[in-house]
Amino acid sequence: MTVSKLVRGGGKEALVEARARAVGELVEDRVSLAARATVVAAGQRSAETRRTYASVYRMFCSFVGSGAGPEGLTAAALVSYRDELERGGRSPATVAKHLSALRALALEVDAEPAARRVGSARVARGEPRALDAEQFARLLRMPDRRTRQGKRDLALLHLLGTAGLRRAEACALQVEDVDERQRASDGRLRRAIPGSTSWWVTVTYAKRGRRRAIPLERDALEALTAWVKVRPTTAGGELLVSLPRTGAQPGPLSTRDAGRIVARHAAAAGLPEDRRSPHVLRHTFCTNLADNGEPIDVIRELAGHADIRTTTIYAAVNDERLETAIAGSSGRRRGLARLAAG
Repeated sequence: MTVSKLVRGGGKEALVEARARAVGELVEDRVSLAARATVVAAGQRSAETRRTYASVYRMFCSFVGSGAGPEGLTAAALVSYRDELERGGRSPATVAKHLSALRALALEVDAEPAARRVGSARVARGEPRALDAEQFARLLRMPDRRTRQGKRDLALLHLLGTAGLRRAEACALQVEDVDERQRASDGRLRRAIPGSTSWWVTVTYAKRGRRRAIPLERDALEALTAWVKVRPTTAGGELLVSLPRTGAQPGPLSTRDAGRIVARHAAAAGLPEDRRSPHVLRHTFCTNLADNGEPIDVIRELAGHADIRTTTIYAAVNDERLETAIAGSSGRRRGLARLAAG
């Protein structure tokens, strides 16, 4: 068994243990909405989603009363909760995230159908915020490539902006998830990335458990290789790790730290305040694909969208093309650590 398998096995054991604890709580309190919510949150496939759902459910249960049962999850309660979030200045994305988690809970507890259809009261968002070519190039110049921290930060920026990973996906990557493939199962994916190499990054811990692979372009591969050469040894196999100044043991890079790194370099690059988040870099990746005329199903595959209608935010497609995409919807390998060692 490899170290990475052992690490992943530990994660599965932790998930099983969390689910067992949640089930135990449910046995003790069969009518509590909070207990049911705990089970639903623990059952999500992604660790990031489990944390998000648990946080949302705690806030909602506090809002409706800790003693509320499943019957407290009504459309009226959701509307009141949504309005309270919006009055509190929460962003549309945050409100949408809360409602998505609560709709999942409503489905599990068999709440009234109207509760599963409550959406944001705000006007739908317009075009996604993305960086233009000059802004993105300027951002990539900000990390100091002479330092270990600068090499790590540049690797993160490339994973988000030239490979289109979500921040949670980037933070969960293992070193072994970047490898060489002489043949691709779908040649269109490699052709969609200008300057692509035979090296790919495989996203295993993706949103909703969707696994995908993205070819790396030359600059991204060089940045990752430079980082792996100076990456400190850790107990796990995470690609991106923290760099404590106190002499503490490095650990996996957290999603919060990833956000801070992007925000810091974006501010140094003089980017607008609404263009300083990791998701803006993912938007940049998808927008570039659309601008290059890539088919909608290729963009969806590279971005890992569960619903192809999400992909249409980036590309205007007619009904026939969308319908076709919905209907239509490994070779020799070498590891990144070996490349860095060479």
